[in-house]
Amino acid sequence: MASVKDAIEEMIEESYLLGLSEDEIREDFRRFIDTCYTVIQANVKNREAISGLAEDLAREKTCILIADHSVEEEAEFDAAEGEVKDPQEAFAEKVARRKRMILKAIADYDPQLVRLIDEQRFQGEIKEVVRPKFKLRTGYNWEHHRQLLLKFGYATTVVLIILLIYLGFIQSP
Repeated sequence: MASVKDAIEEMIEESYLLGLSEDEIREDFRRFIDTCYTVIQANVKNREAISGLAEDLAREKTCILIADHSVEEEAEFDAAEGEVKDPQEAFAEKVARRKRMILKAIADYDPQLVRLIDEQRFQGEIKEVVRPKFKLRTGYNWEHHRQLLLKFGYATTVVLIILLIYLGFIQSP
């Protein structure tokens, strides 16, 4: 189940990266590494773990930059689909795979860190919605008057019926 989830998340990440240029992909990966490093520095207290995770992040950053330069001019052959991949597509796939591997390595240390990294990564500028302030016009309460008018009508009807009954008894000889 976890591998399916990882594959889906990698495909989502890859599809996002395919919409970016190569420079934007590199910049996104640098931001990702910086975000990981910031979250690790802020939340991990064990110095050994910090240095180990930071070393892994630096290695991944270096690997992807080296791979970036070697992939720039080459097209990659995809054996599973039997077609030649665009260099940018291959690069986006490698970056997405590296991101998932980094998150998996961090999750091995503390899964809570992955959640914090994702929150930090996908946090956008939150703009509070300013709703216009207006007063509801308090109109006249016609419902109250309608109720009073109905009560008055019922009372008048009852009085009139009693009066007719009384007049009927008076006229009977």
